[in-house]
Amino acid sequence: MCVPCLYGYASVIFNHSVFQPHINALSKLVILSSVVHQFCFSTFSSLSFSIGQVQDAGLIFLSAMSNAIATSILAEKGDGASLDDDVVAEVLSSTVVLLGLSTACLGAVLIMMGKFRLADAVAYLPLPGEYDLVHLAFLELILVVILS
Repeated sequence: MCVPCLYGYASVIFNHSVFQPHINALSKLVILSSVVHQFCFSTFSSLSFSIGQVQDAGLIFLSAMSNAIATSILAEKGDGASLDDDVVAEVLSSTVVLLGLSTACLGAVLIMMGKFRLADAVAYLPLPGEYDLVHLAFLELILVVILS
């Protein structure tokens, strides 16, 4: 049931034109990361009935990050007319590594917040919304800014 959604998530995350020839492999990476996420969440959760599904709350930030990385590298290498294999490989590898590292850092922060019972601190983040997903997305944005 989740797999068609994950293909859509991959198209949202990797929507820059430089990613399009490699969208099949990138989609498989998104599916693999979803499997790892679900396994870890289900295995290590303190709730015996828990299942972990990927949500779409962070897609906007992942998409913005992947576009910013691709645009930055392409601008540094010159005009977009001459996309050789080395430049495309640099964009792909940099994007996949940086998205993975930033997501892992966010996960570590969230695990620490849960471990030290600091989840109530999320309510003090300056956002007009009252939903926790919005607060978590704001926390991810803060990590993106710090890691950039």
